[in-house]
Amino acid sequence: MQPSLIAANIQCPILSQAKLETREFLVERSRIRRMERGEGIFLHQTPARSCFVVMNGWVKLYRILDSGDEAVLRMHTRGEAFAFADVLRRGDHQYGADAASECLLLEIPADALRQVLNDDPAFGAILLSHSFEQIDALSDQIEALKCQSGIQRVAAFLRYHARPKGNHLFVTLPYEKVLMAAYLGIKPESLSRALAKLRQHGVVAVDGGLEITDQGALDELIASRAVERRMAAR
Repeated sequence: MQPSLIAANIQCPILSQAKLETREFLVERSRIRRMERGEGIFLHQTPARSCFVVMNGWVKLYRILDSGDEAVLRMHTRGEAFAFADVLRRGDHQYGADAASECLLLEIPADALRQVLNDDPAFGAILLSHSFEQIDALSDQIEALKCQSGIQRVAAFLRYHARPKGNHLFVTLPYEKVLMAAYLGIKPESLSRALAKLRQHGVVAVDGGLEITDQGALDELIASRAVERRMAAR
C-alpha cells in the first residue's frame, strides 16, 4: 500500500476504526484525487456517487442561497471525511464541495462503501457514530454563532482543526482569510484582530500556519465566555 494511503488509513476517524480487511477493500477500490485551489469536487444536488477523506489541504462545503450569496457550511482538513451520509442515503449531495487549497483526496466509490456494509456490519456502527459526531459538530457551530464572541469562534476553530506537531499543536491555514471569516460569521478585519489577540492565549504565527503553545489557555478562553453568555440568557 502506498505511504499516502497508509497515512489516510491512520488519520481518518472512519478508516482507522475499521478492521484491516475492510480498510484494504475500500482503499483498493478508491482513487487519489489531486485538486487545485478553487476546483470543484461536486455540486449541490448532484448524485452522490462517492465519499471522500481529506489526505492533505482544505475543503469547503457550501450552498448557494437564492440571493446568489455563498454560505460556507463546513471546512475540512487532513484526516476528516465528508459525503459519507449522502452516499448512505442513496440520494443527492446536500451541499457543494470545493478545494479551498491545493489538496489531496481519497475518493471512495459509493458501491464499494455499500458492499462493505453488507460484508462488515460492524462498519455500519462506525459510520453511524461518525454521522452523530457530524451532527454534534453542527450543533456546536450553531451554538458558537449564537453564544460565542468572534475571538472565541476563531479559537474554537483553531482548536478543532489543530494537529500534534512536536510538543505543541499546529494548524495549517493555506486558504484566504476571507473564506475563514465567512465560515465563522465574522468580517475579515475582525478575524485579523482576533488572531492578533490570540497571541495572549498561546497562539503564535509560524511558517505555514499557527502554533498553539498553550492549549489550556485557549481552552479556557473558549469555555469562559460561552458559560457567561449562557448564564446571561437564562
